Amino acid sequence: MKKHLRNINWFNIVEIFVSSFLVLVVGDLLGLVTLPEISKEYSYWYTFMSYFSVISTWIAVLAVIYYFPSHRFIKSSIWKNKQGNTVSFLLWGLLVGFLLNLFSALLAFLHGDIHLTFEKFELLPLLGLLLAVFIQSSAEEVFCRGLIYQRLLKANVSPLVAIVLNSLFFAALHLLNDGISPLAFYDLLVTGIFFSLIVYYFDSLWMAMGIHASWNFTQSILLGLPNSGQSFPYSVFQLDPSKVHDSLAYNVAFGLEGTILSSLVMTICCLAIYIWKKDDKAPLWY
Repeated sequence: MKKHLRNINWFNIVEIFVSSFLVLVVGDLLGLVTLPEISKEYSYWYTFMSYFSVISTWIAVLAVIYYFPSHRFIKSSIWKNKQGNTVSFLLWGLLVGFLLNLFSALLAFLHGDIHLTFEKFELLPLLGLLLAVFIQSSAEEVFCRGLIYQRLLKANVSPLVAIVLNSLFFAALHLLNDGISPLAFYDLLVTGIFFSLIVYYFDSLWMAMGIHASWNFTQSILLGLPNSGQSFPYSVFQLDPSKVHDSLAYNVAFGLEGTILSSLVMTICCLAIYIWKKDDKAPLWY
């Protein structure tokens, strides 16, 4: 492993991250100049656009893949294929993300850390929000586990190094979020590692997209909880801000994420998938 680290072309690695960051900036600027700004008083459309606006990241990444021949190899990791990007893996991802978030929320609820009240259930608006959340979550996946991760592998670094580096970048993207803390950063880092292990062992970016989207949709839209420190006005259940408490299972400023419970859940997920699948592929550090 030490020999591998010494042989890495770190200048090339820095170039990958700098150029990828520029792609992200271009995507953000594209969203700012093309998408309307919605007032928070329009609760549904404000929530919808907060998630949907990240489609600009999708556009920026796809533009790079198609306009730069050296990046076209990334297409195979994004589009549908027989190896892992299948509808069944996507559905499994949606189920796993839902169950993981529901488990974490249920423990916080039973512990008395959160109090939820039913607000409304509107099927068509919820389907629209599911699409918007999927666009947001999949954009982060196609950027971190598509563009960055695949470019790192192409640069001949080991899967382990590619996994850790893209996950560090993923966690760093949330450094300006409200309520960020060292524990929240670790939680985001280990979550990024979990998503990366899904991509590595299942060859399925779609499954990672499904887990990510379902986790965000469950906590933010169904339960009305903060999503990595960001709260939105439209949800099926509403959180009573006067009845929330910091604990092992919930963080008032950041939500379910950034807690000992969530960090432990994601760490266990990483260990479980490694133990389960480690004999199916080459070692992570090869």
